[in-house]
Amino acid sequence: MVGKEYDIVGIGNAIVDVISDVDDKFLEQQELRKGLMSLVDLDSIKSLSKKIEIKANVSGGSVANSIVALAQNNINTAFIGKVGNDEVGDSFIKGLENEKVVFENSVKSDESETGRCLVMVTPDAQRTMSTYLGISQKLNASDVNDDVIANSKITYLEGYLWDLDDAQEAIKKAIKISKNAGKLVAFSVSDVFCIERFRDSFLSLVNNEADIIFANEEEIKSLYEKNHLDECLEILNKKDKIFAITLGEKGAMIVNQDRRILIKPEKIERLVDTTGAGDLFAAGFLLSFLKNESMENCGATGVSFASKVIQIYGARL
Repeated sequence: MVGKEYDIVGIGNAIVDVISDVDDKFLEQQELRKGLMSLVDLDSIKSLSKKIEIKANVSGGSVANSIVALAQNNINTAFIGKVGNDEVGDSFIKGLENEKVVFENSVKSDESETGRCLVMVTPDAQRTMSTYLGISQKLNASDVNDDVIANSKITYLEGYLWDLDDAQEAIKKAIKISKNAGKLVAFSVSDVFCIERFRDSFLSLVNNEADIIFANEEEIKSLYEKNHLDECLEILNKKDKIFAITLGEKGAMIVNQDRRILIKPEKIERLVDTTGAGDLFAAGFLLSFLKNESMENCGATGVSFASKVIQIYGARL
């Protein structure tokens, strides 16, 4: 029996973002690397939360943010992740359902608590994240529904999932099903912190399996261990892939075989919070891609989405 068909299914960490304003001194005192993500345990995130003033609690997770933005634009979407049997998990599920995203594995686990990410925003709008993955990291192959993947035009994966073998097995299963069904795989490398630990695995996925790859400038340089973006572009031009690279205030670069398409930035009124800029760029790009628009339009829609989200708190429009 053929299951429901989706334009895109996302597989990622089911995380609730806890957003706060901090200064650089606070990050130094807590020994946090500015602009990056670090993994912490439950006690640490609860302790850190007591030291800051919480601005907002928002259902988050990198791929989930992208999937919600796509659903808001009438794209038929689903999400696969794992939440705990707690209020935070209920909040995450409600956040998806309110946006008409189908949460494909809705069984809540009593094994551990729902994941959360403390997003600390400095005055320059840079975000530094401390993440407790909780039950989200217990995602395994049994959570991946074969029909859901096979009947989705695109399966979208995030690098944040790589921390446990079970989650990696879930990813491998999803990729195999998608490829055997003749569908596409999109992949966000997520963070330099992830790349530094899983570079070989990421390179294998990028080189052999992913069709669309999302990264920012620092991430793509880290992935290929190069000091300059131009060095990376020389490598990317030789691959039969689509690379969508965000360049911050410089806009974005789309690399597709021998083409390099520079996407100009949009003017913004006020930079508030860069949380979710990459997630919303990916959503915008994929929105236009699913509509069979040009690479130029895909990049421009991505930049437009990112420009909107950085003018508000959180990663949801």
